[in-house]
Amino acid sequence: MRNFALSFLVRPFRRFRRNEEGSLLVFGLFLFATFFLMSGMAVDLMRTENRRAALAQTLDRCALNAAALRQTLDPTAVVNDCVDREGLLSYLTKVAVTNGTGQRSVEVEGKIPVETMFMHASGVDVIDVKGRSVAEQRATNIEVVLVLDVSGSMAGSKLSSLKSAAKNFVSTVLANDNNKISIAIVPYNGQVNLGASLRTKFNVTHVPGLAATANVNCVDMPTSVYSSTGISRTLEMPATGWADAYTTLSSFPTSHSTTGRSPTAANVWCPPSAVNVVRLPDDDINDLHDYIDDLTAIGATSTNAGMKWGGALLDPQFRSVLNEYVDAGVVPTEFRDRPFDYSKRDALKIVVLMTDGENFGDVRLNDDYRTGLSPIFKGTDGNYSIRHQTGRPATAGTNQFWVPHRNSNAGEWRATSWGGTTGTQGTQLTWQQAWQELNVSWTAWHLYARALGTSSSTRTARYNEWFGNFRSQRGTSSSTPEMDEELQDICNVTKQEGVLVYGIAFSAPTRGINAVKGCSSSEGHFFHSTSTAQLNAAFQAIATNITQLRLVN
Repeated sequence: MRNFALSFLVRPFRRFRRNEEGSLLVFGLFLFATFFLMSGMAVDLMRTENRRAALAQTLDRCALNAAALRQTLDPTAVVNDCVDREGLLSYLTKVAVTNGTGQRSVEVEGKIPVETMFMHASGVDVIDVKGRSVAEQRATNIEVVLVLDVSGSMAGSKLSSLKSAAKNFVSTVLANDNNKISIAIVPYNGQVNLGASLRTKFNVTHVPGLAATANVNCVDMPTSVYSSTGISRTLEMPATGWADAYTTLSSFPTSHSTTGRSPTAANVWCPPSAVNVVRLPDDDINDLHDYIDDLTAIGATSTNAGMKWGGALLDPQFRSVLNEYVDAGVVPTEFRDRPFDYSKRDALKIVVLMTDGENFGDVRLNDDYRTGLSPIFKGTDGNYSIRHQTGRPATAGTNQFWVPHRNSNAGEWRATSWGGTTGTQGTQLTWQQAWQELNVSWTAWHLYARALGTSSSTRTARYNEWFGNFRSQRGTSSSTPEMDEELQDICNVTKQEGVLVYGIAFSAPTRGINAVKGCSSSEGHFFHSTSTAQLNAAFQAIATNITQLRLVN
């Protein structure tokens, strides 16, 4: 009886133990819950990965943009703008910029909190997605141009100081160089003398053809060239004429006088020189030292022209010229295909612009009086006559030749030119020959004003007319707005191409200081030197920056 009762009580439990109905349902519910949770986690992880990838790509791209040496904007501002365009600016946590000459490093960090949709069930409400990118650009190929003031005001101790500082610069920059750094030099005064060879590489018109002007190789550039860095080899540019169109007579007598007749060589805008000429890129320390030692001080100041040619030597348009010199063995072979493109990532271009003065209104011969035959004749006695086919006073009658020294220096009209003795004729001069011997102001007065004017007022009017016909001057010694604007224009476009511009004002006046300071890449790239020691320190500071760059690479 007892066994039966116990069996009755246990039997349901045994049946439950043996019953398998519903077990799959429980297991299925377990699997479903597990799958649902894992799928939710996968969704959260995919969302997180998408945000991570977007953040990483954005930080990489923005860091690279900011690190580019050729861009001149503030790197931090570049990063912020770039990240903001992707709608991620609020997640930016760090922007660190390290600048150096020829190198820039940009470190960017960001963090995006991604709220989970499923994982919060397991206690994970937010996943922090972090990103970090470091971009660095360094230059391994460096092109340097020294633009040096050799105007008359640099004579004496100033020029000696410049030579010492420039040679120290060359020695520092090129010491232990591995053929990656080139240095070119552009000396300038009232003009830039290209040298006879380089002048032929451009489309220069009105070229002086006299033996005496063999070393006159400047060109008068149009204002249009200052709006871009390069100079086209097909652009027509007139050669600067050798003429003293600056010196004016101290007196204007009504009788003949030879006072002031000869040109003043120091007042010629392109002084003949075989040493103050553009030095093509080189890396030979001794040769560059010898070149610097030979520089002389003479003439006015056209900082705009110096900076223009300095920039042109770094512009890719100059590459074909430089390659021709490489082929000829004039320029080292390692500099073939320089200047590099501005976009070349491992290249850096540097201009060092130095002056002790300010722009001085440049004087140019007008085109009609550069070359070709003049109406001026020279006699064997050294006296001159001139033919006036029109505009003669009534007293001349049909006589077309004015001889200013005849008639007891009062001048007379004759039917033929003066040859030195009665009955002989003179030799007709070209304009180039005439300007070799005659001052422009003297010519305008004695050969034109005295000949064509019949009173004090008409002689003055004729003088002003012909002095203006012969030459033009932009500005004065103290005011050169057009030239100053050209300087800033070429500085701006040069800097926009990523060229670093260092400025050095050496005991310069305020206007010159401001001009060079405005040309420099930043205030940190400008040096105001008032002593030999400060000038040398300025050049050394720039050279040291370049040297540090070389050692890094």
